Amino acid sequence: MDGIPYASVTDIISILDKPALRYWFGKTVYRAFAANPDLSENEALAAPWQLSGDAKDRGSTVHSIVESWKQTKNHITTIPDQFKGYADAFYKFVKTNHVEIKEHEKTVVSRIYRFAGTLDILAKINSNKKPVIIDVKTGKGLYPEVELQLSAYRQALKEEGVEADIAALLLGEDGTYQFAKYEKDRLEQFLACLTLWRWKNEEELAQMNFFKERKKGGEK
Repeated sequence: MDGIPYASVTDIISILDKPALRYWFGKTVYRAFAANPDLSENEALAAPWQLSGDAKDRGSTVHSIVESWKQTKNHITTIPDQFKGYADAFYKFVKTNHVEIKEHEKTVVSRIYRFAGTLDILAKINSNKKPVIIDVKTGKGLYPEVELQLSAYRQALKEEGVEADIAALLLGEDGTYQFAKYEKDRLEQFLACLTLWRWKNEEELAQMNFFKERKKGGEK
């Protein structure tokens, strides 16, 4: 932006170890080989990436459902069967909580700390005065790092003059949902990840002139 590179929020959080992800990866490789012992090593190792591709398709479909609701307030009736449960869960959530979506897929930037990201939803919920930043998930559960991600988005919005609460919405394949609001601000922990991420990628970032300019009131 304006010739200055910004770090991606999700890339920054990727510095964290994810034991559950490593376990899932190993289990998926094992199951692929158990189902077909004739698989080569490379074919077995590719199994998690195939499932990851399916998850991306699911995420893209869910985000399309959200965008359609924001624009028309109508239910989509042509959703593929494998995604109908997630759609039903989302529609239940917006109806039960009187959700008014203000922004969807909004890019936010922290000029102070030099990071940027795309929040899923900024919405008014029930009678809350503050808007709520909502991260939409379709996986097996809500993991602690989502608080760091949301706290980063909140900081970026704050720099725009917008005060917001943060929450995560887990949509289930069975049509149920879990909505979790987070009271604590985890910006300090996120910035610790940013420090480690900069250290790990220092050489590449230097080549991109990432450190060339100090922003007034913040870090390099």
